[in-house]
Formats: sequence, C-alpha cells, structure tokens
Amino acid sequence: MKPPLRILHLEDDPNDAALVQSTLEAEGIVCAITRVQTREDFLAALEHGGIDLILSDYSLPSFDGLAAIAMARARWPDLPVILVSGTLGEERAIDSLKIGATDYVLKQRLTRLVPAVHRAMREVEGRVERKLAEKRREEYSRKLQVLSRRLVETQETERRHLARELHDEIGQALTVAQLNLQALLQLPGTKAAKPRLKKSLQVIERVLEQVHDISLNLRPSILDDLGLEPALRWLTGRQAALVGLKATFQAEPLEQRLDPVIETECFRVAQGALTNVVRHAQAKTVSVKLRKEAGQLHLRVRDNGTGFDVAAVREQAMRGASLGLLSMEERAALAGGGLEFKSAPKKGTEVHAWFPLKWQMPAPESQKS
Repeated sequence: MKPPLRILHLEDDPNDAALVQSTLEAEGIVCAITRVQTREDFLAALEHGGIDLILSDYSLPSFDGLAAIAMARARWPDLPVILVSGTLGEERAIDSLKIGATDYVLKQRLTRLVPAVHRAMREVEGRVERKLAEKRREEYSRKLQVLSRRLVETQETERRHLARELHDEIGQALTVAQLNLQALLQLPGTKAAKPRLKKSLQVIERVLEQVHDISLNLRPSILDDLGLEPALRWLTGRQAALVGLKATFQAEPLEQRLDPVIETECFRVAQGALTNVVRHAQAKTVSVKLRKEAGQLHLRVRDNGTGFDVAAVREQAMRGASLGLLSMEERAALAGGGLEFKSAPKKGTEVHAWFPLKWQMPAPESQKS
C-alpha cells in the first residue's frame, strides 16, 4: 500500500481547506494534510520537513503566496509548490511561476487540482531519477578516473623499469660485445674474419643507438634526475633536431622540484605535442614555453606548420582514428589540469596545457643519507 501523500497546506479558511482535501480524496489520492495559516507555523513546518507537496493560498492575513514560495524554495528547492487561490490574476500567476511555483489552481476550478498534483509529483520523481542517474554517473566517472590514474602510474613505472633494463642490462651487454669485437680485430691472424667482425660491429652500434633511443623515449633519466625544466629543454632540442626545426625554449625558474605526477604529465603532453609537430606539422619553427601564471603551471607548444581543423580531428579521435589528442587531454586532466588546442589549416598550432602548482614533498628523515 502506497504511503499517504504528505501535504503542507497554507490556508486560513478551514472550509476551503476541507474542500481541497475532499477534492483530492475523491480522486483516490490518499493524503496526510497539515494545515497552517501563519508565517511562523509555515516556517516551523518547513524546518520540521517530511513534506511531499505544498499547497498555498495566495492572499493571507500576514503574508502572501509569493513570500511562501520564496521561503519554501530557500529551504527545500525541489519541493513542489502549487498555489490554490481564489484571487489570482494573470500577472500574479506569472510572477508565482517565475519565482518557483510548480503550478497554480483557482479555487473556483478545483477540477484542475488533481491533474496538477499528479503532474507535480511526476516532475519530482523525474528529478529524483535524474539526480540518482547523475550521482551514479559521477561515481562511475570518479572510479574511471581513479583507474585511469592508476593505469598511467603503472605505465610510467613500467616505462622507468624498462628504460633502466635497456640501458643498464642490454646496453651494457652490447657494449661488452662491442669491446670484444674491437679487441678481436686487433689480434693477429684474424684478417680473413675482419669483414665479418666489422659488419658485426656496425650492427651492434646500430642496435646500441636504437636501445638508447628507445630507453630515452620510454623514460628519460634526466626527468627523474634533474626535473621538468631540464627535461623539456633536452626534449625540445632532440625533437627539433630530428627534422631540422628551428626551436626555442623558455622557462621561468622553479623554486623547487614539482610533484612527480605534475612533472611526468607535463613532460608527456610536451612530448606528444612535439611528436605531432615532427610527424605532421611540416613546420619550420617550434617554441616551447613553461611559466607560472595565476597559481598554475602553463605549458605552451607553438609551431608555424600546416595546422589542422581541431573539431574534425577530435571527431576522428572519438571514432578511434587517432588517440593522440585525447591522450594528451586525459593526462592533463588526471593531473588536475586541462588542455586546449588552437589551430586552423595553414595557421600553425598551439597546444596549451595547465597544471596545479604542486611541489614535491620532502623525503622523510629516515630516507635521507
């Protein structure tokens, strides 16, 4: 059995109140009505709560329906309020709707009351469902963000591990092999084998270069050892040298090391932007700027290349054609910042990312040497 509809009825005429109740009950609406007729009692009932619907007369001895609506909205913004009055002109009716009344019914036309109540309660149910759906969506989004952050952290940890393995283990093993081959070339009686030894040395040298490049792309040690500014300066020069770009780098000095998450995500955004310049922009110049503005860290990567239609490329990315733009935006967002692209065909591109200025926590005393 459905619980009764809890109604707060602001009405100073007991006969009108009884007529309203009988009209509702005649249509099968089971209700529990609390009638009040003064401002004080109305406010007390609002504070007590437990109300599903407010019915209010417009003209009362101490105040009017507009004031009642304002009081109800201030305390319970989503609670439906229906004016039930015998003296409500068109202008007043419009005013009541503007300040938050759900509906209005004239006492001489109470046949409209029941449909108005049903409509008001459906609107309440709809709002409740939408709020629950929004809450579920926000919770899902929060969980997804946590998972994304953990995935990125795991990815960076693996990148760091692989970079060190490549540099320390594979790189050193290849270097030993290179030294041994060079020593063999100096030994007497190896003239017949020298062409093969030299060819092997060339292969090892190429592999060493590839291992070095892969290690740097995975996780450059300069980022962990020296911080964001030196890493970005190195990255800008290295990427520009690949295709002969004229590159400039400007950075405001940072008073201390940034939080590792901020350093990593800012570096990855810059890396993605510069990679796009090298691969697609056909640019002649590129500039990278890092500075503090309004309590945030701002990164700008600008080139004078061919540019692109941001909306079109974003639409392609949403279909899975290229995830570069989305990945950069995701990294900035996971670090608590944001990112925007400014570009147009033949007008170059600017990637602007911003991050919170979070500083690296000092190491505990137990970890200091």
